[in-house]
Amino acid sequence: MKAPIYYATPLLAAFLCSPTLAISFSSGENPNFQAETNSQAKTNSKAKTNSKAKTNSKAKTNSKAKTNFQAKTTAPANTSVPANTSVLANTTVLANTYVSGGDSAIVYGNVIAKTYASTGNGSIIHGDFRSGDVTTLGYGATVNGNVESKGAGNAGANTLITGDFVTGGVGTMGASAHVEGSFISGLAGTIGANAILEGNWEVGVGSIAAASASSNRINSDAIDTDNEFLNSVKANIDSDMITATNELIGAKAALSDMASTEMTLSATFVTDGTLFAGVYDAASWSTAAGTTLTLDGEGLDDAIWVFNIDDVLAFGSDSTVELVNAGNNAQIFWNIGSVSSPGGYASLGDGADVLGIIIAEDYVTVGANATVMHASEADGNCAAIYSTTSYVSIGANAVVGSACLPCTFRSSMHIPFFDAY
Repeated sequence: MKAPIYYATPLLAAFLCSPTLAISFSSGENPNFQAETNSQAKTNSKAKTNSKAKTNSKAKTNSKAKTNFQAKTTAPANTSVPANTSVLANTTVLANTYVSGGDSAIVYGNVIAKTYASTGNGSIIHGDFRSGDVTTLGYGATVNGNVESKGAGNAGANTLITGDFVTGGVGTMGASAHVEGSFISGLAGTIGANAILEGNWEVGVGSIAAASASSNRINSDAIDTDNEFLNSVKANIDSDMITATNELIGAKAALSDMASTEMTLSATFVTDGTLFAGVYDAASWSTAAGTTLTLDGEGLDDAIWVFNIDDVLAFGSDSTVELVNAGNNAQIFWNIGSVSSPGGYASLGDGADVLGIIIAEDYVTVGANATVMHASEADGNCAAIYSTTSYVSIGANAVVGSACLPCTFRSSMHIPFFDAY
C-alpha cells in the first residue's frame, strides 16, 4: 500500500517557510553559544581610501553581508519576526570545528568554520570563505567573495580572491596570486612574485617596512591596519557562528519533533526503491553502493521529505538520490542526531549523488566526486551541509550546491523557522 502524501499544513508551513525565526532563543537556552553584541557595524567589507584608487566598479562592498530579503510568505500572527535575515539561510557549509575542501572541489555559497578552513588546489568557493582561526587556499584556488580569518591567512600561488583578503594574524599572498579587493592583516603581510593587489594593503603596526620591502604589483605601499575594522571582521565571524549555530540547533529540534508519518526505515537500503513525501525515521540508515533512491512527489506542490536518523547516515559509493514528479517548492532534509540522541554523523561515499540539506550533530564527510545538490532549483531550495558540533570534509572534485540562483551567493532557501526570500 502506498504511503500517504505528506505536505505542509498551515501550521507546518509556519515552521518550514516562515520569513525568519519563529522561535526566539534566549542565551540561557544554549549554554554553549552565548549571544553576543557588537557595537561595530555588521559589514564585512571596508570602504577603501587610496590615492591611486580604482574606479567605482572596483569598490569592495560586500553583497553577502546580512541582506534583508523580502519575505516570501506572511508569518502567522503569533510568530516573532526579527528584523534581520537568518545568518544560516545565507550559508552553504557550516562547521563547528574545521572545514576542509579537496582539490578541485566546488561550493556554491558562503562557507564558515569555527576553527580553521582550507581549500585544495584548483578549488572554487562561490561566496565568502571565513574561519575562526587559520585560513588556507590551495594552489590556483578561487574565492568569488571575501576571505576572512581571525588567525593567519595564506592565499597560495595563482589564487584569485574577488573580494577582500582579511587576516587577523600574518597574511600571505603567494606568487601570482590576485586579490581584487584589499589585503589586510593584523600582523606582517607578504606579497609574492608577480602577484596583483588591486585595493589597499594594510599590515599590523610595526610591519610596514618589512611589508613594503616585499611589495609587488600593488597600488601603493602598505599602511597601518585599521584595527577597528579588523576587530569588527573578527567579531562578526564569532557572532555569525553563534547565531547560525543557534538557528541550526533550533531547526534540528523542529525536524526531530516531527512525528513519523511513514514507516521506520530498515538499517540498509539494498536495492533501488521509491519513497513518497513524508517524515521517515531510523536508528541508522545506509544505502548500498550503486543503488538509486527515488523520491516521488506525485506532482504535488510543497512536498517535503524529512529523514530523522538517530545515529549514522551513510550513502554508499555511486549511490543516487533523485527527485521525480515534484511540483513547486520540494524540500528534502537529512537530520542526523538530536538532543536525545547526540553524536550522529553523515558520510557520502565516492561518487554519491544526494539532494537536499544535511544537518548533522557530528561530522559530515563528502567523498571524492560526490555531489550534494538542490532539491528544487526553480524555488531556490539549494543544497547545504551543516554540523552543530564538528567538522565538514569535502573530497576532491566534489560539488556542494549549484548555480541555481541568479547570483552566486545564497539568497534563498527553506529550512525550519526561516525563509530568506
